[in-house]
Amino acid sequence: MRLRNYIFRRLLMIVPLFFFTTILVFTLIHLAPGDPVMIMFGTSTPYMKDIVKEMRETYGLDKPLYIQYFIWLSRVFRGDLGYSYLNTRKVIQMISERGWPTIELMVLALVFSVVISTVFGVFAAVKRHSIFDNLITTTAVLGRGMPNFWLAMNLILIFSIYLGWLPVFGRFTVGAVFSSPFGYWLDRIKHLILPVISLSAFQIAYFTRLIRSTMLDVLGQEYIITARAKGLKESVVIYKHALKNALLPVVTVVGIYIGSLMGGAAIIESLFAWPGMGRLLVNSTYRREYQVLMSLNMIIIFMVLVSNLITDVVYAYLDPRIKY
Repeated sequence: MRLRNYIFRRLLMIVPLFFFTTILVFTLIHLAPGDPVMIMFGTSTPYMKDIVKEMRETYGLDKPLYIQYFIWLSRVFRGDLGYSYLNTRKVIQMISERGWPTIELMVLALVFSVVISTVFGVFAAVKRHSIFDNLITTTAVLGRGMPNFWLAMNLILIFSIYLGWLPVFGRFTVGAVFSSPFGYWLDRIKHLILPVISLSAFQIAYFTRLIRSTMLDVLGQEYIITARAKGLKESVVIYKHALKNALLPVVTVVGIYIGSLMGGAAIIESLFAWPGMGRLLVNSTYRREYQVLMSLNMIIIFMVLVSNLITDVVYAYLDPRIKY
């Protein structure tokens, strides 16, 4: 019952946060230099002034900013995300086409980063001060200072251009005919390897150091010493008793990571020509597609708020001492 009340209170908090963030994003997008109508026509001449004026009136760009916001908000509540100025298509159709590729990339990057960092972090903590611990820690420090776009370009250069092992763009090989489902899925996996590594490398480095430090703290607790004194196997002590408590800070960080993951996906999707929402966000920014930008940012805001709520619920499940 307490958890239900807590969830209800958090949902009530999401509403004002949603309004505040959408107002902020809407204002910043419209104050940025550029005009979608001028980008649409490419140039401005005295003969086009009437056409430009008519187009601005058609799209409602001549109205005050606060009126444009309330018009957009009323459409959102009706399930209408508007039309793209340049593509003349419904925004919801464009996002639905790009949604699954981004979800696929983000989920795989998140799972990959958590699994790999857990293995490395636990191993480094158990083998403290060994050559493996020093190697993992040094690599994690270097990974924290490595921009994902720089890593992506180097991976493309090495594994795609020089070695020719992996494809450089897209979700699958265009025009390829596969004799079996295995060949199709192998092609899909090859296209995922470089984007997933590029997107998750930074977080692997951060999660590895975090898990190592929390594991070292947990391994020094009295209940771990007691479990070892009872004669339990070391694997049981590490993975059943210590790891569960060591992962608690990681759960909190993962909730924050969801929002930054979308920002990183925008860069990675652009580099690898991945047909997802991140690439759509970058292209819409260049073209000042206000309707598309607001819809994508609204999705990102919603993801961040909901992921933080889910993180709190999972945290309470993992740690019974926490009461809401």
